[in-house]
Amino acid sequence: MTRIRIRLDEIRQLERVYHTAIPHTYLDENQHVNVQYYLHLVERGLGEVFRRVGLGERYAAADEIGNFALEQHIRYLAELLNKDQVSVYIRLLELSPKRAYFIGLLVNDTRGELAATVEVVMMNVDIKLRRGKPFPSAAKARLDALLARHNRLRWAAPVCGVMRA
Repeated sequence: MTRIRIRLDEIRQLERVYHTAIPHTYLDENQHVNVQYYLHLVERGLGEVFRRVGLGERYAAADEIGNFALEQHIRYLAELLNKDQVSVYIRLLELSPKRAYFIGLLVNDTRGELAATVEVVMMNVDIKLRRGKPFPSAAKARLDALLARHNRLRWAAPVCGVMRA
């Protein structure tokens, strides 16, 4: 596994989309955050990104359309402990008519370190048909604009190298 070489000041060029303190209920028997909550935290950040581009809960309820995760890859880099302050930053990496590929960067603000990366390929889906459906034009335009902003960043996202939108 290659070492991730990304600085916090680079990550913070992205907008912070979620922030919280780690509650005791997230801890496992080893007294650090259970693996499921790393994904949960990044999903909270993705939910905010979806809401901002018009693909959140209101969109899903109104049009019976939703977002399905197709693939995920988590890299655990540092422990998260009770009461640690954490922030989530999301970068859009690729976009197709129906799919989007994001990386979530989970930063432990208490310790000043990158705790995990979570890569997600998601697809816009017609809930009734259970099939992929192109993003609505307004949301696609917002996603295109987000991708253009993220493509201007001068640092490479620390991806696993096997996922695509």
